[in-house]
Amino acid sequence: MTMDGAELYATFGDRVLAYVSARVRNRQDAEDITAETFEKAMRALPRYDETKASYSTWVYTIARNTMTDYFRKRRQFVVLSDSVASDERLDDGLLKEEVLGELARALGHLSQDERDVVVLRYYHELPLTEVADKMRMSYGVVKLRHQSALATLRKALE
Repeated sequence: MTMDGAELYATFGDRVLAYVSARVRNRQDAEDITAETFEKAMRALPRYDETKASYSTWVYTIARNTMTDYFRKRRQFVVLSDSVASDERLDDGLLKEEVLGELARALGHLSQDERDVVVLRYYHELPLTEVADKMRMSYGVVKLRHQSALATLRKALE
């Protein structure tokens, strides 16, 4: 059975939007990613080969790749510049470098997997479902490692 672009969207549009929305926090971004997914799918439709994958597998693969591109483009990097004065104090009177040092020491108490979960979750701002995909682990395992990491960090920072 062959589908045209309209049938493809009618069949999978709502499901792809739900799939993307579960992984992307912002509704507008989820809608944009879904639209881009179907634009890509419609351009590639003449090359679709039903012997390699079903329509649903093909469309979800395009959606997953489009989300990966979205997260790559969105990645934010924090640059600590030398221009920060060494005596710059936070509201509680601690020096920023003291706080960063404490945080670095606390992160040292974590296993590599726990550190990876924390970095992906808080530095890259990914939901745990995406962290699980990136780490090739089940969501349940990632959730347990996340909880363990937070407990360890709390103890180390007390």
